[in-house]
Amino acid sequence: MTTYSLGAVSEPARSTSVFRTADVCVVGGGAAGVAAAIAASRTGAKVLLLEREGFLGGTLTSVSLGSICGLYAVTDTEVQQIVGGFCNEVIERLRSLDGLGETTRWLETASLPYDLFAMKVALDQLVQEAKVEVLFHAMVVGVAMKERELDAVLIETKEGRLAIRAKSFVDCSGDADLVNFAGAPCEISEGDLQFPTTMVRFGGVDTDSLARLSRPALRERLERAVADGYDLPRTAGGVFAERPGLAHLNITKVAVDGKSPNPFDLSVMSRAEIAGREQVCTYLKAFRKYVPGFESAFVMDTGAVIGIRESRRTVGSYVLTDKDVLEGARFDDAIGCCAWPMEDHAAGRATKWIWLPPGTYFQIPLRSLLLEGFDNLMVAGRCASATHGAQASIRVTAQCFAMGEAAGLTAATAAARGISVHHVPASDIQQVLENNGAFLGALQ
Repeated sequence: MTTYSLGAVSEPARSTSVFRTADVCVVGGGAAGVAAAIAASRTGAKVLLLEREGFLGGTLTSVSLGSICGLYAVTDTEVQQIVGGFCNEVIERLRSLDGLGETTRWLETASLPYDLFAMKVALDQLVQEAKVEVLFHAMVVGVAMKERELDAVLIETKEGRLAIRAKSFVDCSGDADLVNFAGAPCEISEGDLQFPTTMVRFGGVDTDSLARLSRPALRERLERAVADGYDLPRTAGGVFAERPGLAHLNITKVAVDGKSPNPFDLSVMSRAEIAGREQVCTYLKAFRKYVPGFESAFVMDTGAVIGIRESRRTVGSYVLTDKDVLEGARFDDAIGCCAWPMEDHAAGRATKWIWLPPGTYFQIPLRSLLLEGFDNLMVAGRCASATHGAQASIRVTAQCFAMGEAAGLTAATAAARGISVHHVPASDIQQVLENNGAFLGALQ
């Protein structure tokens, strides 16, 4: 924690009221957290899901991500879905809400567009049907420990500070907040963090013209804008039609003082949020002038918050490596698969892609969701145990759904049996996942 030079204020000692008790408490209502909470609740566990915003979805909805990545393994002739289970339920619910686009191929991969509001509604419906209690506007600020176990999570709310007790906890915060407060080991690649993006949706777009514009052609036009003096930090980005007249853009690259902002520095992140909106204004001008179909474009909205790609990474029982990703690793405790490339938003106007061989995938082990020395704490999602390069692959939505589902099942099973999460047989979890339609690939 940063130490400041303006003195300190002594706070009075206090005891904190226990607001709820549960079998499983999940921190973070993004893709991993919703999957974890629902999977745990379906075992019969009493589950509490804590979310700091006023809606579910995390990056999917607060950042306005726009498409589900990580679903597919792709060859020249085939697009194979390699993530199922709970993720399929979300897709089907989106389809019933008229909130799902068509699978879209681009570069050497494919993704599935969705409607932002439909995603919020779909996740609301799914957690309610599973009888998960959700507490919105709840920010985790600490933990209470009992030896190798978490006893309670401390949250700040408009009511003040409250405590949540549970038998098992799952950290799906994206930033490993719970893990960090518990004192479990984490890493952060200071100086090499991926740059964040302020997502934006443009209205007034001729989406027929956009459909005819290739990704290389878009980059050429934006490079022309840069040559003419437009300050565009990124010219290779994702632009696709959500609906007729509406385009989603993953195109900005936000730096503060020339480097990727530290997501845990309050003043730096405040500057980053402003800088992201300033970039949106610049891109709008450039798109209107240089990109066909955008002559009458306007900003419909931006994400509620800037899109963070990387912050803390947990150091778990197994650390997934770059080699695992690129060599298609197999594990006997596999709980999901991934074919997404190592997608590194580093310095420069291009994105660095390191692709897997066409049609191949690697497996994600259950051990990457476990923490040595902690009997009732798990992690899932962006902050799972992985190297910087491997995290650049597994951080995407479909894999977060898969990891969350496995973590929720494991946490609930441990709570029901009164055992450590480390002692839950991976084969038990795999059996339930496969019964729920998950794709685990060929086990080792």
